[in-house]
Amino acid sequence: MRGLRPAQFTIVLSTVLVLVTAGTAMAQYSFDWSIPKQGAVKDMFILEDFTTTFTNTSAVTDSFRVTLVTDMPPFWQATLCQGPICYPPSYTVHIFELAPGESTNLDFALTAAVDEGKGTSTVTVESLNDPGLVETNYFSIVSSGLEILTVDAAGGASYESYYSNAIDAAGRTNETWTSSYMGALTGTDLGNFDAVVWFVGTHNQGLDDTDRASLAEYVFNGGNLFLTGQNLARDFCDPGSPLYTPASHAWFGEVLGVDFLADNAATSLVNGVAGDPVSDGMVLAINTGDGANNNTSPDEIITSGNSVTAMTYFTGQDAAIRAAYGDGRTFFSAFGFEGVATAGQRDDMMASVLSWIIARFTPVQNEIPSQLVSKPFVIPNPFNPRTSLKFEVGGSEAVHSEVVIYDLRGRKIRGLHSGLLAPGPQTMVWDGRDDGGRNLASGVFLARVLVGREAQTVKMTLAR
Repeated sequence: MRGLRPAQFTIVLSTVLVLVTAGTAMAQYSFDWSIPKQGAVKDMFILEDFTTTFTNTSAVTDSFRVTLVTDMPPFWQATLCQGPICYPPSYTVHIFELAPGESTNLDFALTAAVDEGKGTSTVTVESLNDPGLVETNYFSIVSSGLEILTVDAAGGASYESYYSNAIDAAGRTNETWTSSYMGALTGTDLGNFDAVVWFVGTHNQGLDDTDRASLAEYVFNGGNLFLTGQNLARDFCDPGSPLYTPASHAWFGEVLGVDFLADNAATSLVNGVAGDPVSDGMVLAINTGDGANNNTSPDEIITSGNSVTAMTYFTGQDAAIRAAYGDGRTFFSAFGFEGVATAGQRDDMMASVLSWIIARFTPVQNEIPSQLVSKPFVIPNPFNPRTSLKFEVGGSEAVHSEVVIYDLRGRKIRGLHSGLLAPGPQTMVWDGRDDGGRNLASGVFLARVLVGREAQTVKMTLAR
């Protein structure tokens, strides 16, 4: 009988292990993260709150860890909120628990300050009970006031640097809007920039109905567009294409002055047009060298309406077309700019295209649009107890303007002016007090001067 007891014990123990193992396997962890928006164009010091909903969709209680990593200019701020609580920018790791089926908000705010640019919060959420259950998303804002917005609509292909490097070489301020996660842009969004450079590479889904409507609004209201991509004309203007619609065909004619002629120009060389303000003297290789080498079948195109040929293939057919609609200008290349063979050629082409599309005719009768003529400056700086903020309003008539003082956390401290300002030199005096009349402690503050649609920010130091 003593010999039987170990065997019985072993059998019972084995049964328990199987049950525990089976029970563990039955615990399936899962969550749903609903994110309606991941990108925005924002003015300085205007907070953008990306609101999301997070749900524990498993049948058991789970704990989750949120990790926030930021990539943004100095003085910009990123924060996270869960439930009713918002945490300071220094708080970048958060843990919370949800019962089965329970939901909560996860909100991520970004605020631009001082320097124009782009800021991104990379947010990772992971289950603490199932380390393999992880999801990462991105939330980005681009500040208004930059000269160029580059729209990466290439479907994830790595072409961005070909554009940003060339625009930088042209001396233009710019940032990139990544459509794959930042979503669609409105015409109002685009209107914050002097020009839009929109590229699709070989991704024909990078210019949908919503995109075309926004670009039409932008161009017809004085915006400037450089659109580039292989097979765009074929995809939207050839009745044999599955993407063709009469509306898409009409858009190319009305907005770009372009129509489709034939698929595959069968050449890797492009000529400038003698005397053309963009391409005179240019000779481009479009599928060799250190470019993307993706121009395998560039379209042949023809002009439509009042547009003109800006570049031709060596075969003589049109490769690029430019057009003007009032103050709005467009330049369309039927080959991908990223495929141009050398950095030098890309720099030359980008600089010429931007110079032409952003150019403005001199207004008649000296009627210069109201504007902020030069960057504001502060004198004295540092100061105590008061200083003078000086700037000049251009144009021929009064324009709505605002002058506001902020602290480095983006909080409004003092409003110095809101209303019309006549053209000419301006001086605003600040006495180091907030809107409540209280003396402020020593520190660095920011003065934002908005004249019409132009804004500049200047730092000032109060030294008590």
